[in-house]
Amino acid sequence: MAGNALSRAVKEAIASDPEAHYPGDPLVRWFEKAQDRDLWRINVYEVSGQLTADRSRLLATFIRLARDGVLDINWDFHCTECNAVAGTHRHLSDATAGDHCPLCNLDFRNTLDANVEVTFTPAARLYSLNKRFLAEQTRRIVEAHGNKAIRLPVLFVSGMDCLHVPLFREIFETETLSLRESLRVGQVCIMFTDIKGSTELYDRLGDSRAYALIRDHFDILFRRVEQNGGVIVKTIGDSVMASFEKPVDGVTAALAIQKAFAEFNRRGEAVRDEILVKIGLHAGSTIMVNLNNRLDYFGQVVNMAARIQGTAGGGAIVVSAAVRKDAAAGERLSRHQASITRRMESLKGISGEQEVYSLQAAAS
Repeated sequence: MAGNALSRAVKEAIASDPEAHYPGDPLVRWFEKAQDRDLWRINVYEVSGQLTADRSRLLATFIRLARDGVLDINWDFHCTECNAVAGTHRHLSDATAGDHCPLCNLDFRNTLDANVEVTFTPAARLYSLNKRFLAEQTRRIVEAHGNKAIRLPVLFVSGMDCLHVPLFREIFETETLSLRESLRVGQVCIMFTDIKGSTELYDRLGDSRAYALIRDHFDILFRRVEQNGGVIVKTIGDSVMASFEKPVDGVTAALAIQKAFAEFNRRGEAVRDEILVKIGLHAGSTIMVNLNNRLDYFGQVVNMAARIQGTAGGGAIVVSAAVRKDAAAGERLSRHQASITRRMESLKGISGEQEVYSLQAAAS
């Protein structure tokens, strides 16, 4: 069973902020009963199943426990051939675009949402796994490899899952890739937003009042992005770039954003229709990089999302064919089918006309 120091540290951390450390006492009891096999590369999603707890909220709690020095975060890189953990790092800055599997004698490329797993282990000052247990795990892995029987967990916290917890970026804001490295992302949905006529807004209202509105705009937008599984990548003037693991989450967030601004603009004549947001969405594969010491995305998916946003009118959402044809996102958009317009657009710097779908959603 887990040592007294570890279970006591978990209990103290949870007691310091019970609401933030979900689900509270059940998690304390889990650590009190945990064996070495439970604490070796803890899979938060498996624990959530055992506790019948919400996966996202539990993951946020484990991130808090890592912040508090109770747990360590592991970035585990699985061989794409045999699924064994070929490399593990405490910090994302130590990660590389590729790794080598000694069991397969194979070089492979890493993909954040496919073969990169985030696990947790107790901090060494609080608990040490038994050496005989670790040796037995090594023996079993080698044996399973010989039988080609190593499997990834059915559910596991991928690198993208972790990076789409806003709390992770908030707490570990300096946790980024090396400037020389990039990691492939199999699928991400990129959102760009902008305010229609922001220059005229400053001219009409004056700097102080316009700036106050812009700050309100950021508060509304950031909240709706995070409530729907997204994270803010960066702001560029009055524009925002956000990312979502799934296109449906991006679409849901976009609809929530436009609804929120429609309500905001109806609050009084003094600000009526002053904040009209333009939103563009595109999804696909890209790479994650370090730009200005922050995690960012680079590639044509990003370019497309930005250009698509440029075709939107105030209060509109414009999505690419990739987003529209995603099953879950398409179902979400189908509720507004009567308001959706299909058109072909020429996007600057992108060859050929692109199929996009526009929805005037400000009042929806």
